[in-house]
Amino acid sequence: SQYTVPSSALGQAAAMTSSSSQAAAPAEAAVGSGAPGSAPAVAAAATTEGPEKQRASSLIRAGSLTKAASTLGLQRASTLPTEPSELEHAATMPILFDKETVRPCCCGLWKAQQLIGFVLGIGAAALLVGCRPERNYPDANSMLAVAGLCASFWVFEVVPLYITALLPMLLLPLLEVTSSEIVAKAYWNWVSLLVVDILIVSTALERLGVARRLTLKVLLRSGLRRPWELLACFMALSWLLSALVNSVAIALLLTPFAVGLMQGAEEQVRNEHADASGDLEASDSQASTADSENRTALDRRLASVQRLADCLLLGIAYGASAGGLATLTGSVPHDFLAGAPLTAGQVSWGKWLVFGAPTAVVTGLLAFGALWLRYIRASELRALDTQALESEYAAMVTDIGPCSRDEVAVALIQLLQVILLVIRPFVITPAVTTEYGDQLVNDATVATIPVVLLFLIPSTVRPGQALLTWPDFQRRFDFGLLLLIGGALAISSGFVQSGLNIALGSAISHAIPMVTPLALDLIIIVAVALCSQIFSSIGTAASMLPVLDSAAQMAVVNPMSLVLPAMIGTSFAFLLPTATPPNVVVLAMSQDLMRPLRVRDFFLNGLPLTILACVAGAALAHIMGAVVFDAYAPFPEWACDGVVCMWVPISGDVGGTWVDSQACALIDASNGTLCKLWNGTRLDTAPFLNAAWTAD
Repeated sequence: SQYTVPSSALGQAAAMTSSSSQAAAPAEAAVGSGAPGSAPAVAAAATTEGPEKQRASSLIRAGSLTKAASTLGLQRASTLPTEPSELEHAATMPILFDKETVRPCCCGLWKAQQLIGFVLGIGAAALLVGCRPERNYPDANSMLAVAGLCASFWVFEVVPLYITALLPMLLLPLLEVTSSEIVAKAYWNWVSLLVVDILIVSTALERLGVARRLTLKVLLRSGLRRPWELLACFMALSWLLSALVNSVAIALLLTPFAVGLMQGAEEQVRNEHADASGDLEASDSQASTADSENRTALDRRLASVQRLADCLLLGIAYGASAGGLATLTGSVPHDFLAGAPLTAGQVSWGKWLVFGAPTAVVTGLLAFGALWLRYIRASELRALDTQALESEYAAMVTDIGPCSRDEVAVALIQLLQVILLVIRPFVITPAVTTEYGDQLVNDATVATIPVVLLFLIPSTVRPGQALLTWPDFQRRFDFGLLLLIGGALAISSGFVQSGLNIALGSAISHAIPMVTPLALDLIIIVAVALCSQIFSSIGTAASMLPVLDSAAQMAVVNPMSLVLPAMIGTSFAFLLPTATPPNVVVLAMSQDLMRPLRVRDFFLNGLPLTILACVAGAALAHIMGAVVFDAYAPFPEWACDGVVCMWVPISGDVGGTWVDSQACALIDASNGTLCKLWNGTRLDTAPFLNAAWTAD
């Protein structure tokens, strides 16, 4: 009874039972007059029971075969989906997409053969890693274990094929076979893989409606009804979620709630006006003056609702931009910094969190203050009715049901991913190194662990499936984002290959010694913020990073002192709706309001906010850059690429710090005969080149 019988088998059973009954009826009539136990009765009973027993035995055997075929994955036409979208996946993963499959293992998630594949793959991998039969090449044992595990998972379809394909990214660095950077190059690069890992987890949050339920729960449980409370709630949620999830997804998630809430507030105001007009007409139908005043009051209250709607939508956009500044994956331009050849090894998810979080918090508070002064302070709308929120919550419960174990599990997996990314530089990376001390694990590897868990933990809402399925992710994930990141990194590489970064960096390097570090931070942030309004933050980051790297090398200053303020400036895109993706989202969705957002709404609110954010951002970038990245220390050896600069064994004072060796920027990179130290001293490079040649 625990197995599901196909509808075709049920039809055959019904037909056979019907024919048996029809055949048995005449026999029963013929022996009905005979005495019980008489020979004719026994003969008739034997005649009728024989075929029925045979048919029942056939049914039992057929049912057993059906169960066995279903459990072992013997594919039949009736078990495969017919919808083109589902058949597309079933063509490559027929076991996972078998509609009528019996899944007795792992809480209904796996068939027997999938459990066999899991045990076989894990057991073989553990045996090879533990026993290490190959003595001459120890790493070959780990590599064979990974290959066997992936082969077993692929053959038996333990998880979707594409998730199995991520296992080398997870296992090869952890087993000390090779580094995360080298493995990632076989896919795209480690930055793109980190983005994919983050977005897979965020897709699970979005599909289960965790953020939607959290938003409505906070609004209802806290009793937030006043305009400033609503603004603070929406901005806080937008800030927090954008720090963990892509800011565009959060803007798409929260904006419809704000629009629906404002539409409910508009309906509330109109209903109150209609009730007041009815009472006035009943008491005095001739009071035209009072009616005119009532209409004026209605227009004034509707204008207050519209202003609050503008305020909430701008708050969501500004909160998303500010929150994205807090983490390395919260904003796309940060990915370019992590993938830049010069600074890639210096930036991690945890370090950027410590560096960017203070600026993100201050920027969020400044945005709240700017919107409160313009919209909330003089608003006539004192409180909103909770009916709209209650209706929205009821619709959500109808749509996705009450809070389930799936939502709790996905929320914990998201928390696990954040914790792993934070502790990775301090706990995981130092523990996994080569015998020479080289680090092997970066953020892309640890971010893969929660992704695999999503496809291994069974769902209670959708029995027979994992917390997240591959079709769900594929429908929601914009793979164009990977092309966008790749295109920006290609432009950055083109700047370097063509020498354009050196040409532009040379012009900038002459101005660097003329200003103090704090003033330079402010200039860079203002310049990048203004360029982001026109060319978008993504295009500005892709163009400016290689130029600033070259300028730092030619001026012999720490590259982090230039690129960190530039990345901060890309998040200050508040002036125009096309400057950053969250601005575009709220502008488009405002079409459902009484009056959509206008360009001047962004400009008038964004101008003072941008000025204040640039000043505060410059101060915080200067302080946190020195604390987290030591950005104002002398030019580091890791930044000397041997093309634009060379490392020379000359001691001296560099920016107030005594060094035993320092960088020397090549004045003419084409022949490399002269170089310039930090203090402007020019040196002949020949002695250093000869010494290096002799040492080699």
